[in-house]
Amino acid sequence: MGFIAQLRKEKMEAMKSKDSLRGGLISLLLSALTLKEKEEQRALTQAEEFQIVQRELKQTKETLDTTPVDRVALIEETKKKIEILESYLPKQLSKEELVKEIQIIMEELNLEATNQNRGTLTKEVLSKFAGRTDGKSVNIVLQELLS
Repeated sequence: MGFIAQLRKEKMEAMKSKDSLRGGLISLLLSALTLKEKEEQRALTQAEEFQIVQRELKQTKETLDTTPVDRVALIEETKKKIEILESYLPKQLSKEELVKEIQIIMEELNLEATNQNRGTLTKEVLSKFAGRTDGKSVNIVLQELLS
């Protein structure tokens, strides 16, 4: 079963159980995925689907960061959304795994640990581990490794 079909099934289940938070979030994902498919005029790859989920996750985390502390209900709802979105992504690489993988890529490409290679390394890591890490995590690890 494809990812979109799985989401449609889960949306129906959420509607039956009257889980409006999950149902609304799945609707948002479905609309983003189907819009991208229409734009591309083809079925999306798994990596492209993960990119869309990661984009939604990033936006939700940014919302959490900008939410005033006194809006407790909104903060709790946003945290639940983050949990739901993360459940659709594969297990994320830990910081230690990311450091190890970046070092392997540096050896494979014969790159030195300099800021001049940051762009190349970022591109390689994000393409190799699409859906398993994000640009912010990669940037943080590279900042530590290349300084």
